[in-house]
Amino acid sequence: MNVLNRKFLLFCLMMGVLMTGCKTMDSCGVPGGSPYRDPGTMKRGEILHVPTGVTVSEDEFYDLTVGSRIVYVGESHDNIYAHRLELEIIKSLNRRYPEGLAVAMEMFGRRSQEDIDRWLAGDMDDKEFLSVFARDWGLPDYSYYRELLHFIRQRKIPLRAINVSRSEKMSLLQQKRELNRGEYPQPDDPYQQQALAAMFAGHAGGHDHLTMFYGMQMLWEETMAESIINYLDSPAGQDRKMVVLAGGFHVAYGFGIPRKVLKQRKWPYTIVLPTTPAELEENEPQRMEVDFPDLPLYVADYLWCIPYRNLNDSRVRLGVQLQDTEAGVKIILVQSESAAAAAGIEVEDVVKIIDGQPVQKSQDLQYALLDKKIGDRSSLILVRNGLQLEVEVLFIAPAGNEQK
Repeated sequence: MNVLNRKFLLFCLMMGVLMTGCKTMDSCGVPGGSPYRDPGTMKRGEILHVPTGVTVSEDEFYDLTVGSRIVYVGESHDNIYAHRLELEIIKSLNRRYPEGLAVAMEMFGRRSQEDIDRWLAGDMDDKEFLSVFARDWGLPDYSYYRELLHFIRQRKIPLRAINVSRSEKMSLLQQKRELNRGEYPQPDDPYQQQALAAMFAGHAGGHDHLTMFYGMQMLWEETMAESIINYLDSPAGQDRKMVVLAGGFHVAYGFGIPRKVLKQRKWPYTIVLPTTPAELEENEPQRMEVDFPDLPLYVADYLWCIPYRNLNDSRVRLGVQLQDTEAGVKIILVQSESAAAAAGIEVEDVVKIIDGQPVQKSQDLQYALLDKKIGDRSSLILVRNGLQLEVEVLFIAPAGNEQK
């Protein structure tokens, strides 16, 4: 892969994470609303039936989805309340269908299914499972999903990895291009094409990059749709309902994963999206300015009003860059005004132990920090110039993340 394509793939991956916003594409949902009600006027906990503008209770919501084989829950990846909502939906549906529910997640590549099954069965510990999540989605986001994942394991709910694995994204995209006479796969839905073009505008140039961007989205969504169908058609899944957790843009308006599944299997479904009025934003969302088109489509079947909070102002950071070496986990950069700098940690130090636990690779150190909070402390054993020393680190709030 040439350098330009590498950079473009990174752009596509970033866009995939950011595609969960409002008109100013932020973390409060996907552009759109109800013809009857401005979502910005909704109150916390309200559930709006978009086509009619009728507010329903939680029990009514579950009663109304009883006929749906699939419930698509579009998420804002960096909103802790969105993940709490996902967990509540899974808990409620599991109570109603204790032997008949499965969960599918965009966050896992299909190549990880065997590892996921081992973890669900108790044959893999949490630290090893963390490496699976880190490989597919990225370690910093594990905190958003941990409670949800542990509930799934506790209740023995089948968990399906439905996305393309990171390691095979570009090779599969090139294969599809070759099968398509040198062209990347393109959206066959005109409204999805309009939406994707709006996302792309101003972020990268050239027709080739736009078609590649389209191709990447189609690869993701077609793979996820295929994975959902394969499982629900299988003996293990044929009698189950499924909750699909994916970024809001992959399910909003129905033209992403839902339409791609429905074209092949005429299963009834429900789309629910979180929405957040400005006054319920508890800290600053990630924003991306987009001139999103007005589409003649309902954004979802239901909008569920929740607050917004990311973990940026509570997640602890040591403030270093790490490198795994034969000697151990080496510090290769220390950020100024960081917890590490304040503790006297230096470049070339090798981390051997944190809080009594051995550090053999950088992930061990990252794992140890998952449960830390601002104000907590950790004891680190380092090797510097052949000598062992102990330092205490006080985790401080990152600069520039004041709460609203």
